[in-house]
Amino acid sequence: MQQGTLAGCRARVSTGSFARTRTVKANATLLSRPPSSNKQQPASSQQSAQQSQQQHKPYARPPVKSSDEIVAMILGGGSGNDLWPLTNSRAEPAVPFAGLFRLIDVPLSNCIHSGISNIYVLTQYNATSLNRHLSRAYQFLNNVTFVGHGCGFVETLAASQRPGLDAKEAWYQGTADAVRRYLYLFDEAKHEACEDVLIMAADQLYRMDYTQLLNYHRAKGADVTIATTPADEEHATHLGVLTVDRECNVLEFYEKPPRAQLATMSIDTMEYGFADSEEEATSKPFVASMGMYVIKRKVLLDLLSTRFPRAVDFSRDILSLSRGELKICAYPHRGYWEDVGSLKDYYAANMALAADSSRLGLFDRDAPLYSEARVLPPSKVHGASVADSLLGDACRVAQGSVVRGSVIGSCAFIGRDCDIQDSIIFGADTIDTAEDRAAEVAAGATPLGIGDG
Repeated sequence: MQQGTLAGCRARVSTGSFARTRTVKANATLLSRPPSSNKQQPASSQQSAQQSQQQHKPYARPPVKSSDEIVAMILGGGSGNDLWPLTNSRAEPAVPFAGLFRLIDVPLSNCIHSGISNIYVLTQYNATSLNRHLSRAYQFLNNVTFVGHGCGFVETLAASQRPGLDAKEAWYQGTADAVRRYLYLFDEAKHEACEDVLIMAADQLYRMDYTQLLNYHRAKGADVTIATTPADEEHATHLGVLTVDRECNVLEFYEKPPRAQLATMSIDTMEYGFADSEEEATSKPFVASMGMYVIKRKVLLDLLSTRFPRAVDFSRDILSLSRGELKICAYPHRGYWEDVGSLKDYYAANMALAADSSRLGLFDRDAPLYSEARVLPPSKVHGASVADSLLGDACRVAQGSVVRGSVIGSCAFIGRDCDIQDSIIFGADTIDTAEDRAAEVAAGATPLGIGDG
């Protein structure tokens, strides 16, 4: 068994998997406590070990063994104002990226590869295209391929009017409020074995084996574990920022702190185990929340129903006020992560994917990104030049055109003698034939795509 250590956090790593699917092999890495030894130890050593076990036993929990122990809740109900006009007619998680995928595909694919089979997606604004995508892309998983006993699901939980709520209160008021609306689901028999709830956003690009996060949370004996990443000053002012001790216990948590306060929160992120290099530690001296939390089921119910029954947001209204009352730990995510909740970051992330400088891993054979399986022809480049770009399915690039450093969505049409550089071209739902395009022009309409010249 292979073992390693997360620097600064003293958590052992063992390889394995708590769940498999019929069609997806979940190559997950589980965190667990160090294995016990069968060798005879001196009496003093045995006494010391017993004292150590007694000290840690009330806190640490065994690793996850079954997918029934975990419920994932993906928050997809935000209005996405910072991505407007891309969110003018679609929910933020339904925004396309890399020519083939939608943002919601990232957390869902991570769940599948981590063996997590009980998944809820909370929806609200402009949810039509998101609901359509979920039903088409992940319907084949429901009760079929998630786990051997066929109980996996991806379900949408929409904001809705309920008795006792006025029209305004019917909408989710924030992340905590959205989860609170559906706490009654945890009373259902299918969630009887649930011990931890994984809550995450749907507007980020990253790869993560959630089993590592979950078992780190259990090994730490934490009530709440916050997934974190090192951040520079510019990004830290838009995120939740933490200070931690050397055991990765959270000491302070501030949502979008002003720069004056931020200056007091910097640490050596490499020494504490959050950065991979001195260079990264120098440029990213802050520990930022990824907006992803693992919370004990009982703690979650108590927080939302009893202690903070009117709280709106997890980070601002609950976690920042619970220091010292709950054991809150920070989990260091040592890999690629990008928040694409703004047009600037969304554009930069897509350009990095086109230039092949992104670490997202679109071509990872063992952990593919899942999306809607559309039956489409291959893309066609006729007498044109395409370089350093991503093309979705069924794209057509006509003679004389040049496409460089761009992302072209599926079913997109680019006419003759066009010059497309450093651009994101969204695709279409259907393929327009030449006759269709000519008929639209004759009727005074404008066909989708890029016209000649």
